Amino acid sequence: MLSSIRDKTKGWIAYVIIGLIVIPFALFGVNEYFTGTSNIVVASVDGDDISKKAFLLEFNNTKRRLQQELGEKYTAELNRTVKLSTIQSMVNRRVLAQLADKLGYVTTQRELQAFIQSNDVFKDDGKFSVEQYKQILRLNGYLDVEYEQTQIKELTQNQIKYNFLDSAFITPSMLRRLQSLNDQQRKFSYIQLNVEDYANKVKVEAKSVEEFYEAKKQLFFDPEKVSVDFVELSFQKIAKSIKVNDDDLFNFYEDEKQRFSVEEERQAQHILVESEEQANTISAQLKQGEDFAKLAAKYSQDTGSKDNGGDLGFFTVGVMVPEFEAKAFVMKEGEISSPIKTDFGYHIIKLNKIKAETVKPFESVRDELTKLYTEQAVQKSIYKLTEQLGNLAYEASLEEVADQMDLELQTSEFFAQDTKAHDVKFVAAAYSDEVLNKGENSAVIELSKDKFVVLRIDSKVAQRQKTFDEVKSEINQRLANSLAKTFIDNIVNNIANSFTSSDTDAAQTFMDKNQLTWKEVDWVTRGSKQADIKIISRVFALPKPNKGAIFDAYSLGERQAVVLKLSAVKTPKNTINGMLSKAILSLESEEMFKSILATLHKNTDIEIFTERL
Repeated sequence: MLSSIRDKTKGWIAYVIIGLIVIPFALFGVNEYFTGTSNIVVASVDGDDISKKAFLLEFNNTKRRLQQELGEKYTAELNRTVKLSTIQSMVNRRVLAQLADKLGYVTTQRELQAFIQSNDVFKDDGKFSVEQYKQILRLNGYLDVEYEQTQIKELTQNQIKYNFLDSAFITPSMLRRLQSLNDQQRKFSYIQLNVEDYANKVKVEAKSVEEFYEAKKQLFFDPEKVSVDFVELSFQKIAKSIKVNDDDLFNFYEDEKQRFSVEEERQAQHILVESEEQANTISAQLKQGEDFAKLAAKYSQDTGSKDNGGDLGFFTVGVMVPEFEAKAFVMKEGEISSPIKTDFGYHIIKLNKIKAETVKPFESVRDELTKLYTEQAVQKSIYKLTEQLGNLAYEASLEEVADQMDLELQTSEFFAQDTKAHDVKFVAAAYSDEVLNKGENSAVIELSKDKFVVLRIDSKVAQRQKTFDEVKSEINQRLANSLAKTFIDNIVNNIANSFTSSDTDAAQTFMDKNQLTWKEVDWVTRGSKQADIKIISRVFALPKPNKGAIFDAYSLGERQAVVLKLSAVKTPKNTINGMLSKAILSLESEEMFKSILATLHKNTDIEIFTERL
């Protein structure tokens, strides 16, 4: 097992040599280990540095989401694109933040609170949930303060964008013309021909197939392929070797009690008004026995709670503004406070219920404790184990590595360099000069944060020219499709040209000979799904018919062709659509925004250190 790894040697001389080699490599980049990612600068905007820690927090969230959505389609190239996009976005925000600061834009705590509480992600049964809010932030690696500071910055920067939107305009006459074009409807018919329906109607000469093969031999190679032996060190493998006993688990529980505690919560109502005078008046009414909920519904300016008698639900420390929180967490159940001033106005608080802080019992969290304990144990040992894996792979055979580290020696199937069946780093290592040509073990390859492999070449199959017999049917089909495409292109062109020149007899002859009929499409808009989107787009690109119909022949990709017959065009008499106006104004303001951003970039000293990303 991994917990009882045996250290075998191959002679003291080998270890002296390895030690001399390891020292400079261990020291290389050691500054990053001591200083941490927070001190590594990946970009600078007029002296305002962006740390690698901040970059990784944003990048890793985006990367994790894309990997879940794309799976194997998330390639190394895409990973680099996401890195560059992330740092560019962060630079843009810093530039805007500096502009917002110069212009004096600010976001108040009230605006921030309203924005966060309106986010459906943080709602439970339609209401803002503090517990869900904190849980989602924790799962995404954010502290409350960090997240709220980020939101304040973004809300402040967005004020700039909204101001551009407010300054954009469009004249009524232009809007009417655009509305008319947008609402236009067209009536048409079409005939669609497919290569598959005509491939068996064309004849490919044997000589043409041979000539194509001789002329295009470079297209018909079976690429070099390799099979590799490899060992894999994984999170799961290490976890299986970790034994958890009750004593260790209970000690871990004691150390991590805070993780399993439920904070004290308080449930309160409040009435919010602007003036101290009005707050004192309401306070006097409450002392005379008037109903708190009715007064809240009548006077409170907090639109989010007034209709519910001022009920704020349960909340923990750190949710409310400081002055409100300081009072609410010293009150007794049933107590009503005197007026309290905050940035929002004057509050009168009624404390209804207190849920004391509790800690979940040991037995109720045993499974979660076991998982956390195992994860931490794996993290503590994984660096040492990967270091040992690398050292062994450098000096020993893969069989010895597998034996000493109790890992399974596996062999892959044959794969080419352009395969999608393996991780790109796995393939790159297999085709590296050291592994492919020198027959050495690879270095440790980190496929993911919890999976590491070392590989070596098992077998190689050289690139070879495919024989004519192997590719004859493939070439025949390719040429048949090419001839069929030319054939259907000629048909649609002849039909369209004949109708356009008023030779309807010739057009009908082509149609009858090929058993073609029109497919009628009733009035459609630009977004209609009654036909292929490419056909709809082509129909709306045709000129408006004056007398009779307009005919057109159109090649629809490599395997289809169509004849189009545009019969009529109409524009409904609609009132100006506010949504269209907003969309156009948004596009205009977006272009203005991009232009302003480009100007800001020119006038700002920006450095991006891509090699540090």
